[in-house]
Amino acid sequence: MSQPVFFVLPQWQGSASSRAMRLTEGAQLLREDLPASARIDVPVPLEAGDALGTPVARLSSLIRARDSARDLLAQSTGTPIIVGGDCASSLPGLEAAARRHGSENLAVLWFDAHPDLQHPSTSPSGAASGMTLRHALGDGTEDLRAQHPISTERLILVGTRDIDPEEDAELARLGISPMHITDVQRITQDPDPQALTGPAAYAALAAEFVTRAAGATHLYVHIDLDVLDPAEFGSVHAPVPFGLQVAELTGVLRAVLETLPLAGASICEFAPADAAAADDDLPTVLRILAALTSGRQAGTA
Repeated sequence: MSQPVFFVLPQWQGSASSRAMRLTEGAQLLREDLPASARIDVPVPLEAGDALGTPVARLSSLIRARDSARDLLAQSTGTPIIVGGDCASSLPGLEAAARRHGSENLAVLWFDAHPDLQHPSTSPSGAASGMTLRHALGDGTEDLRAQHPISTERLILVGTRDIDPEEDAELARLGISPMHITDVQRITQDPDPQALTGPAAYAALAAEFVTRAAGATHLYVHIDLDVLDPAEFGSVHAPVPFGLQVAELTGVLRAVLETLPLAGASICEFAPADAAAADDDLPTVLRILAALTSGRQAGTA
């Protein structure tokens, strides 16, 4: 693949957590492990920000961070990978990929315990993170919805399992059925639990992905780390049981990136509670980054 460029975006204002500032600490830890020559720091306001008369909490700071990221992404020629923020930090990356390659050509692989399809008018928290996919699809508040929306036709949700009723209704309206690693049993028609792991399983999921993303020329990958099972990764604000194993996530990434070039990616919600948790979980995030940058094909064509 082309040279990755890491955009460190320590945005916390989109989070619903009372401990949202842990995201800035997680971003700093990641920053220290990224090569300086391939790292770009995106300025994020220090203040919480104002809702600007909308239902979206801290909107003014979110807009400023988004606009800073937009400007820097527009100047980059490498494959952009956004790291270190809440889920809403994915928005400028998704929009840049859709603008560069065309929404009709872009497949989006959404690894997240949540679909993030809440609408600003009905969101229980007002947190932009829970509205990320809604805005990326061109819906939601005018200030955040994408100028270049992604397409639902090549949007694939993996590991999504905590869905509120309104999001469930929106998934049904959009015709989106989330995938899970257990879909390998259905795809391969193999009832053996051992079939859920290893290269054959990941290849099966990649083949299913290619079927769903037919016609795409490039791939964008969104990873909220809460897609992982809490038994393997705990440095997120709201762990959700029965998630993916790290090996499953990285295995699927490597298999899929053999089929499509990477247009960009985001890794969100790294929020270690303390130094011990950071020591335990930082290597996992770096392992995921390694899988993301494993593709053979260039992502800038």
